[in-house]
Amino acid sequence: MKLFNLVIVVLILISLPISPQTKKFPLNQNDIILTRTAQPLQYMDKVGSQAALMGFENGSFEMWIWPWKVLRNFDLQFFIGTTTQPIQSRDIVREISVTPEATIITFVYESFTVKEIIFIPYNKPGAIILLDVFTTTPLTIVPGFVPVMQPQWPAGIGGQYSYWDNNLKAYIVSESQKRGIFVCGSPLAEQMAAPPAHMFADNPIQFKFTVEPNKANENYYPIVIAGMHKQPRDTVFALYKDLVSNIEKYYYLITDHYKKLRSETTQIITPNKKLNLAFEFGKVALSNLMVENPTLGKGLVAGYGLSGGGGRPGFAWYFGGDAFINSLAINSYGDYQSAKDALKFTQKWQRQDNFPIRKKLKDEQNTEIGKMAHELSQSDGLIDWWNDYHYGYNHADTTPWYLVAMGNYFRKTGNIDFIKNSWKSIVQAYKWCLNKDSNGDGLMDLKGAGLGVLEFGALVKINNDLYTQGLWTQGIKEVNLMAEYVGDKKIEKTSAELLPKAYASLEKLFWIEELGYYSFGSSEDGKQVKDKNIFPTSIMIFGLLDKTRSESSIKKFNESDMITDWGVRNLSSKSSLYEPTNYNYGTVWGFNSLFANASQYKYHNNLAAYSLLKNTYQHAFDYGIGIFPEVFSGDINTKLGEAYHNQGFCTSGYIFPIMTGLIGLEIDALNNKITFAPKPPLEWEFFDVNNVKIGKTTLHLKNKMKNGEWNLTVSKEDNEKINLNFNPDFMLGTQIKNVTVDGIPINFEVVNHEQAVQLISEFFITSKHEVIVTYKPSVEIYLLPEITPVGATNEGLKIISMKFVDKELFISVEIKQNKIYKLGVINEDLIKSISGAKEEDGKLLFSISGDKADFIKHEIIISVKE
Repeated sequence: MKLFNLVIVVLILISLPISPQTKKFPLNQNDIILTRTAQPLQYMDKVGSQAALMGFENGSFEMWIWPWKVLRNFDLQFFIGTTTQPIQSRDIVREISVTPEATIITFVYESFTVKEIIFIPYNKPGAIILLDVFTTTPLTIVPGFVPVMQPQWPAGIGGQYSYWDNNLKAYIVSESQKRGIFVCGSPLAEQMAAPPAHMFADNPIQFKFTVEPNKANENYYPIVIAGMHKQPRDTVFALYKDLVSNIEKYYYLITDHYKKLRSETTQIITPNKKLNLAFEFGKVALSNLMVENPTLGKGLVAGYGLSGGGGRPGFAWYFGGDAFINSLAINSYGDYQSAKDALKFTQKWQRQDNFPIRKKLKDEQNTEIGKMAHELSQSDGLIDWWNDYHYGYNHADTTPWYLVAMGNYFRKTGNIDFIKNSWKSIVQAYKWCLNKDSNGDGLMDLKGAGLGVLEFGALVKINNDLYTQGLWTQGIKEVNLMAEYVGDKKIEKTSAELLPKAYASLEKLFWIEELGYYSFGSSEDGKQVKDKNIFPTSIMIFGLLDKTRSESSIKKFNESDMITDWGVRNLSSKSSLYEPTNYNYGTVWGFNSLFANASQYKYHNNLAAYSLLKNTYQHAFDYGIGIFPEVFSGDINTKLGEAYHNQGFCTSGYIFPIMTGLIGLEIDALNNKITFAPKPPLEWEFFDVNNVKIGKTTLHLKNKMKNGEWNLTVSKEDNEKINLNFNPDFMLGTQIKNVTVDGIPINFEVVNHEQAVQLISEFFITSKHEVIVTYKPSVEIYLLPEITPVGATNEGLKIISMKFVDKELFISVEIKQNKIYKLGVINEDLIKSISGAKEEDGKLLFSISGDKADFIKHEIIISVKE
């Protein structure tokens, strides 16, 4: 019956005439918006679950409808009156404005303005472009494109063709087996090209429509691209007609989709408007990684980028490790359904005895059962990805990441049914990792397991990799927790016994006593890698390593050989292996910040953490608007030529530290507990955290801090009893006096960390409550606003650490000689004396004279009044 109804709908849609007019409708007024002068050769994209439009801010683009690249070099030309001289859109582009739902590119000429409004209809395989035109003279607009009809890498086909369909007023693009059919046109279009039969033309194919001055303001002028994989022609044509006839409906559907994403996940409102925007655009970017492939299903891809003349659109196919990493960020702001969908998708491709890689011999012994897939091309189905290509399972770290991600989701949601249904898969992954421990030290080895965090170079064949082995240790911890709730007593017992052994082995293998930091890895005979590398921080975020040693390591990683003014290098610039443009040995990734920045916050190195955070999310404004490129030079603040334009785990590189560090939010649904341990910059006087989800409850946390009082207002809409741990950080030297909840004093503790004073308090909430913390502030230090321009080198202030001893505040920094550096200071009237700096108008000024080019260590000591 459902199939019959679908056929009837398709027949009705096919028979309906297409209205040539699209009356103007009001666009959504969105405060999540970024507008700037267009950079003609800068990347831009608009992405949906079934299609992606990727191009440049000059309006040129390529179009993908998964898994097919439909066209490239789409462009607009304009002709005034009867002239035959084209005005190229790329030559007159002026402005770009981006909201989650639409991108608007504005073209301006002396007699006309054209706004190109681009959006991807919600859950539809297509794109809609509306031209909003003002003209003082008759204007002919000529869209053109090169048809491609190419499947995603590594598949390939032949026999493509295109032709004009005068009923649809559109070009049809397909191939001889009709595995995909695609349409690009407009109800206003007139044909301008006659493509050759059975092949593509060498030149772009074009159509045109004319806009009269007296009618320009009444309508939008639409262009629609649509298509489907392995569907009948009539179904594809019905889709095209539906999109053309219901443009306003589809615009508001995609608008509502992003409004829902915003309203149903955590929001933050801070005095830092750029941070607020970066956070919201980051959520959109991560949400847009969810791709529904017509053959494979719905899962998270890794990112997006231009394919040019090829078939690789960035990393827009499925990567297991990226999905697991990004799920931590996605869970952190409460988009639990997306995280679950991503996890379920990866389970489909877990290695089994004869699937998805088939045995070559009937009695062949498969030792890889349980291993999780590293990557899966969207063209699987057009090719035999798993058996004809060797990329699918070449990483070892993907499988422990799966265990970590499953445990993280479980703790956030308490979804025991999902864990029970996944238990066979979890146990298989756990046992696969167990079987990779060749020497019984409790840690899985890389030898024989696959790649770790690095994919090439001198360190790639190392036996012990702290990144992978630390993930495995966290995986043991998560399996132990899940086994307890599932009721698997055997695995609960064995994992509990294994965990202390793994902890001890991590310390023994990777701690370098004489250097004061953890090693990246060690050889089979225990020889350690001494070169400073950022990836030990990937384990520090879980608190698996010794606290004192972790604090020491982070101070070392805060130094200028690792920290740049635009992020953190993966390898020290002092290493003999360092090369600033080498993918694995010296570059800066947003991905690095996910670990390094979250670790800084975890160990209360808050001033250095906020500096790195700001320098990281700035990339969401410097390149493609609201999205984050893959990799940057280690020496110059610029994206590398090899870097793809929109990389998911680099967006997670600032989203995860914001939520787990700066905001300090941890959801424990299993114990109905929320830990709120914020570490706000000391110049902030307020911040709000809204839509915090735990179970079926939603909380809002409103914070005001001023004049020795922190006022937290907690509100929620039901009477569910929630355990709230309120554990904010304060400046060193702060004396916390009193904590009340609704006017009633409660017990609390104060922990004097090396670099912060932390309040520890716990109480139950049922509805609306007011929490007031009174404290005596000390001298407070904060970062002054500063932006590193694209193209800059590493010159900025490096915050190494702080400590407070006997009424003296010690600030350790690295600076360059003959340059004046500044920090903001609050409560300067409490300063008794200063060495290493001077105070002027609420600022600390400091410099060093000399003739050295390198960064120099410097210490500021502030004596604080009683």
